[in-house]
Amino acid sequence: MQFTKWRISLMVGFIVLGILLATSFYSQQKFKETGPSSRKEGLMESVEALEVERERLKNELSKTRKEVEDYEKQAAANEGILTSFTQENEELKKAAGLTYLTGTGVEITLADSSQLPEFENPNNYIIHDYDLRLAVNALLSGEARGIDVNGQRLISTSAIRCAGNTVMINSTRLSSPYKIKAIGEQDRLLKALQEDEGFAQLLQSYAKAFGLIVKVDKISELRLPSYKGSLHLEYAESVGEK
Repeated sequence: MQFTKWRISLMVGFIVLGILLATSFYSQQKFKETGPSSRKEGLMESVEALEVERERLKNELSKTRKEVEDYEKQAAANEGILTSFTQENEELKKAAGLTYLTGTGVEITLADSSQLPEFENPNNYIIHDYDLRLAVNALLSGEARGIDVNGQRLISTSAIRCAGNTVMINSTRLSSPYKIKAIGEQDRLLKALQEDEGFAQLLQSYAKAFGLIVKVDKISELRLPSYKGSLHLEYAESVGEK
């Protein structure tokens, strides 16, 4: 009986010893896994991953910068085209009489005669639409950049027509005295007026014969208003592309 107790005590001792040895072995293995060498390897892997990520981000940044640069170049090009188009549009509007115009030029004054002798033809003593057309056509031949008659800016579709004792321009009735303002090179405009046979006859013959007022002055600074009427063409129409 005493021998059996001794054997049981010996078995318990071995079991405890086995548990202690197993615990010690496990602790050593765990220490190896989390020791300085393992941490270093982990850090190296993290660093390498970060380096790969950094290179990827650098490539993306370079690509994005290139795209932004391309967009900026395209925007600059579009802005240049828009600026050029706007300038060209303004020049065309100015040439068409759709904007005001300033510059040097000449002013022609045409006015009816203050006298009307009895039994004389009254038509000889007033300014007619064709007198205005003589002056305007002469100014156009002198390369006038813009012409205005009593505040009515002339454009390509403007007509000067008789309307009783008045003249109709841009659907507006005008009466004597008529002030024709033209912007352009002054000497060239004056020369064109002098060389125009019809206007020269009006200035030198009819004016003196019937007391008409025909005067030409150089003006250092003129301002012509823009055309205010409609641009709708009632009879003309586009023929389209052939």
